[in-house]
Amino acid sequence: MDIEIAKITKDQADTFLNLYNLYLYDLSEFTCEDPKDDGKFDPTNTYLYLEREELHPFFVMYLGKPIGFILVCSPPFVPEGIDFTIQELFLLRKYRGNQIASLGIEKVLNLLKGKVSIGQLVENKPAVRFWKKYYEEHNIDYFEEQETIEIDGLGLQKVISQTFEIPKNS
Repeated sequence: MDIEIAKITKDQADTFLNLYNLYLYDLSEFTCEDPKDDGKFDPTNTYLYLEREELHPFFVMYLGKPIGFILVCSPPFVPEGIDFTIQELFLLRKYRGNQIASLGIEKVLNLLKGKVSIGQLVENKPAVRFWKKYYEEHNIDYFEEQETIEIDGLGLQKVISQTFEIPKNS
């Protein structure tokens, strides 16, 4: 399958923010967020992914076109003791369920070394299932915890997160 990941650049901001709006639409099923008066969801500080070198946005590309994204954070945008978090994963619905997300994640994880954390909203059962299946298929041993956190604009949300190590010498 012709899947690639590509670093999102500033000149691709419109494409990225359009896909991000679709992501927030999908997520609204679990966050109960409503769009603003202009019909778009509030991207909060998403533009920072295009400005800060500690933030690593990637398009998931299929046949040369962006069909989703994977957003990775590094310090200071991660909890203490964590080297990277996969903050967001999104694919357009028509591309889900056929290993594209797994292939994209695998390519991103190959770029990372150290302690990685990935979180999902507890209510987002499809995301929780996806990640559990991914860990099992890739023989990833992880530590899991659940907490309630404040998310800008969404209030308190229950989040489940998994942490695992990618050896720095591999």
